[in-house]
Amino acid sequence: MNWRLMVVLAVCVGATVSVATAAKPADDRVAAARRFVEKSDRYMHHSKLRRGMEGYGVTVMAGTKLVRFKAVVVSVVVNWKPHQDVILATLSGQKLEYTGIIAGMSGSPVYFKDPVDGKDKLVGAVAYGWSGQKDPLCGIQPITQMLAAGRVFSYMESKPGNCPKPKAAAGGAVKAAGSSVGGSAGGALVLSGDVDSYLAAMLDPNKADFGLLCMPRRPASQRSAPSLVPLTTPLMVSGMSDSGLTDMTRRLAPYGIMPVVSGGINADMDEAFKKAKFVPGGGIAVPIVSGDASMAAVGTVTDVYKGRLLAFGHSFYAEGATDLPMAPAYIHTVVAGLMRSFKLGTGLEVQGTLHSDEAVAVSGEIGPKPRTIPMTVTIDRKDAVRKEVYNYQIVNHRLMTAGAASMVLRNAVSGWHELPEQHTISYSVSVDFGKLGKYQTSDLSTDIGAYPVASDALRPVAALLSNPFGERIAPRRIDVTIKVQPGSLAASLLNLKLDGQVYRPGETITGKVMIRPFRKKPQPLAVNFALPDDIEDGTYQLTVCDAMASMRAEQAEMPHLFAPRSTEQLLKALQHVVSTRSDQLYLRMPLPSGGGLTIERAEMPDLPASKAQILSQAKILETHSFRRSLVQTIKTRYLISGSASVSFTVQRDPETTILRKQK
Repeated sequence: MNWRLMVVLAVCVGATVSVATAAKPADDRVAAARRFVEKSDRYMHHSKLRRGMEGYGVTVMAGTKLVRFKAVVVSVVVNWKPHQDVILATLSGQKLEYTGIIAGMSGSPVYFKDPVDGKDKLVGAVAYGWSGQKDPLCGIQPITQMLAAGRVFSYMESKPGNCPKPKAAAGGAVKAAGSSVGGSAGGALVLSGDVDSYLAAMLDPNKADFGLLCMPRRPASQRSAPSLVPLTTPLMVSGMSDSGLTDMTRRLAPYGIMPVVSGGINADMDEAFKKAKFVPGGGIAVPIVSGDASMAAVGTVTDVYKGRLLAFGHSFYAEGATDLPMAPAYIHTVVAGLMRSFKLGTGLEVQGTLHSDEAVAVSGEIGPKPRTIPMTVTIDRKDAVRKEVYNYQIVNHRLMTAGAASMVLRNAVSGWHELPEQHTISYSVSVDFGKLGKYQTSDLSTDIGAYPVASDALRPVAALLSNPFGERIAPRRIDVTIKVQPGSLAASLLNLKLDGQVYRPGETITGKVMIRPFRKKPQPLAVNFALPDDIEDGTYQLTVCDAMASMRAEQAEMPHLFAPRSTEQLLKALQHVVSTRSDQLYLRMPLPSGGGLTIERAEMPDLPASKAQILSQAKILETHSFRRSLVQTIKTRYLISGSASVSFTVQRDPETTILRKQK
């Protein structure tokens, strides 16, 4: 072996040994939480646990009644994650030997007798398990680590009523001034005229760009390999169609969230449980959607102290600072399953706000309620006597709002019955962003369901809740109106033919575009395209295309219009992306002398070519080259897809007489 290599290996081995034998680096907040626990008469640090010690846990199996189960220590695993330990314990009682660890037990407090003073003290919360396991062996999240999350112990040390409210999470990382939202894959798709690509991103669970698909993805090992993972979080769902539930299940499965069909409680029961409180071992619900449909994640409260609570024993989104509603939960029953058992429950009245969501716990303040976003969806079906009006309250959350709103919107469209195989949807959307202004659009789609509606309605919501130019901006309200009628208006574009090949400036080009409507014979549409009086002589190309292709062409020609540098410009760009109409054909003719350079979005069309080249190569300022096209439209009764192009010549003084076909 080369002597230099031997020296390097010796140094590396020595470094490894020194690291392995050195004391673990201190985590300030964990150390502070431990000091708080060790001087507390309420909690016990897990370092006092020994194999075989017996304790008990508290949870709810039905209604709001607290019941106990037995817990026996198997081992304490130290540093299984960075600065995190976990307690392994076997559970029994309450039929846990039969059901196994139950989804929804996350956060159930576990108590052991302190060997020093003989008092029962809170040690941690049921939080982890293995998929497909046979025995009720669980991982308990140590209470010390839960208290360290969001520095909850610092609130507990303060006087009641003086708990400072943590700041809500910002709407995504704020980029440096002058940055462009189009710099990220998500931002580029939000401002994309390619609706197909945007919809594919919304529907593909393997992408994480918008709405629920923005959720932090768990490692693959947590979804397949035998590993200690957070217990599945059951998401109680009501007011959703079968197709909506199937779609939701497919999209949420990779994130450890399991949609479960549930419902509320009877009116008389509701009155009795309106005064339900948060208690250790009691159910807790995190409502994502309420109203004519509901979605609420259900878990268990670990501890309540001085107006604050800890729950779950693991994260919900692991987002850090957050602003989510929380409510006591009523448990209908426990459903025992072959693969997974789960609690079936429902949320009661909202009684506070979750402010912290970390890997080891969620924590919140009892009392203040967060703002939610009202959303109304109105459906007018040709085959129905009355309109359907759906009212929802959507959680105000950077990652969840757009995805949840998309789900309820598409669910409303298929609520009473699925759409006809051939159908046409006309829709209008209004999203009120308060002082920033309103986003409004209207369009049609045919034979592809409500996805275009969801795309147009929710891309501004996703974009401004992840605003790269400042604080996130939540909509004040979302209103969508949809008219559904049977029959397809789809058509494909076949070709474009002009009545001549040579035209004078100021003349109107005439011709025909042939289209083939769905299940019908081809038919012509008249083309009239007015040329400018000052157009130069030369050869030009005229393209007729659908709305999506026209927007893609504009993005290629005028990239600065889709590279906003402020929140106001972002909303304006989003509004522009949806400005085309699917029931129009677009006639586009590039102008050879219509280009130039933009400097920080300011257009400089008359800049000499030499100066433009120097500026673009200097890279001191944000510059884009741009080109202009003359664009005119043809209104149609169909939604036509495709494109076709032809060339023609412009001559101010034609060498030969121009003959036109007689009309």
